[in-house]
Amino acid sequence: MYKVFLVDDEIEIREGMRDSINWANINFVFSGEAPDGEMALPLIQEVKPDVLITDIKMPFMDGLQLSRMVHKMMPWVKIVILTGHDEFHYAKEAISIGVAEFLLKPVCATELMEVLKKIAAKIGQEKKEEETSEKLKEQLQNNTVVLRDRFLNELVMGMVSLQDIVDKCEHFQINIISKYYLVTIMEAETKVWNMNDCKYREYLKFEEVVDKILKGNHQVIKFKRNAGELILIIKGDGELNLGTYAYELSETIMNEVERDTDCTLSISIGSVMERLGGIAKSYVDADFVNKYKYIYGKGKILGINDLKLDLGLKEFVKLDMNSINDFMKYGSYKDIRQFVGDYVNCLERSGMNSLIYIFYSYIDIMLNASKFVKELGWDIEKILPEAVQLQNDLLIINSIDKFKELIESVLRKVLECRENRMDDRYRDIIGKAKDFITNYFYNPNLSLNSVASYVNMSPNHFCSVFSQEAGETFTEYLTKVRLKKAKELLKTTSLRAAEIAYGVGYNDPHYFSYIFKKWEGVTPKEFRSS
Repeated sequence: MYKVFLVDDEIEIREGMRDSINWANINFVFSGEAPDGEMALPLIQEVKPDVLITDIKMPFMDGLQLSRMVHKMMPWVKIVILTGHDEFHYAKEAISIGVAEFLLKPVCATELMEVLKKIAAKIGQEKKEEETSEKLKEQLQNNTVVLRDRFLNELVMGMVSLQDIVDKCEHFQINIISKYYLVTIMEAETKVWNMNDCKYREYLKFEEVVDKILKGNHQVIKFKRNAGELILIIKGDGELNLGTYAYELSETIMNEVERDTDCTLSISIGSVMERLGGIAKSYVDADFVNKYKYIYGKGKILGINDLKLDLGLKEFVKLDMNSINDFMKYGSYKDIRQFVGDYVNCLERSGMNSLIYIFYSYIDIMLNASKFVKELGWDIEKILPEAVQLQNDLLIINSIDKFKELIESVLRKVLECRENRMDDRYRDIIGKAKDFITNYFYNPNLSLNSVASYVNMSPNHFCSVFSQEAGETFTEYLTKVRLKKAKELLKTTSLRAAEIAYGVGYNDPHYFSYIFKKWEGVTPKEFRSS
């Protein structure tokens, strides 16, 4: 229901309008009246009507003065001016104020009702457009957060040029400039294993705790990599001070997380580096340290310098995982034993067959296998329980032979997942696309390109995959979703076909009617009648 407020100094006119119209029939409620603008203004501020009907000539404060003030204070109010034959010279000023309609006195009830119906339709359309705009703003804001995190992920991994770093940091309003940098990886692990909602809530609590601690801290750039995993880029002017600050901040965060959540937090600290290019190097160190939490135990703060001192090593050798990843993608069951044997021989020839290197190699292989299984759309905990009990497995690796046995078992499981996933490898992507269409079908700008972008695929590839997996084209599916909603509205509301067309994503009501009849065999009007 929309609210109407009437202002006219002639009581007969006010009573005639008030009593001669069945306001509810045209979706309005008569919310108040006043004899002049001065008396009307405080009442209008209290009632906050959708439509103001006012005479021009009135004592104390005339209709134009009132309209000007109402338009300034409540710009959403639609104003209808009542005017006489000799008052048309006011029209130009009224238009500049933003008056919606003019009615010539004396006004008949039928004429007023038609004007109000017209205004109601306009208000309804504006509200729909506002709702759509708000949803798009929310989507844009969410997309901005996702794009910011994606950029920062690429930054720490060394995938962004120096110029792009500067440009994109300016775009995302990130103050990246500093003398020294240090990267810290924080991984939260909840004690709740089989209740996904509970796990997610605990991860949200973890993020809220970190956000609270870092609020207003311009020295730290935080972003999210995965659920329960945050990365900090810490800036500073002094090398020694920055390292000390990283440990102190890590202790503060760990204490608060353990107190306020059901999470165990592991924090890995990289090296202090100079220049923007040093951020990626610091991340490599932090990521290397992160893998050792399975050896030293979770729930600890561990830095690259701690690791160097503990292992007595000056340098670390990062094992090349390309061969492992390639085998998971393209290898066969019959070649597993030969492949693992060749891999171990390579370790031995490189002099990296001590238990510490075997431990590291096993951890790296498990992490890559887990990532591969996750990308295939499987539940890691069900397929590779070893991935969530690495610490237990490391305790039983006491020889090269045991290492080979465990790796062969892991590769067999991964290859089995890969084979089973081939037939429905795009299931999750298509499901995500369909959910997006269901949520935003009303947007007339929704297109194959925008949905393809949402699921991170090229339009051509997405078009092909969608048709293959869904059994119909993208356009056919979108049309079905829109027409389904249109039929629901035709059955359950009194909205006109044109209004429904706009509401389900069609800018042209005639094209909507054409599509509706083409698919349903009847026009929208005939469908409603039947």
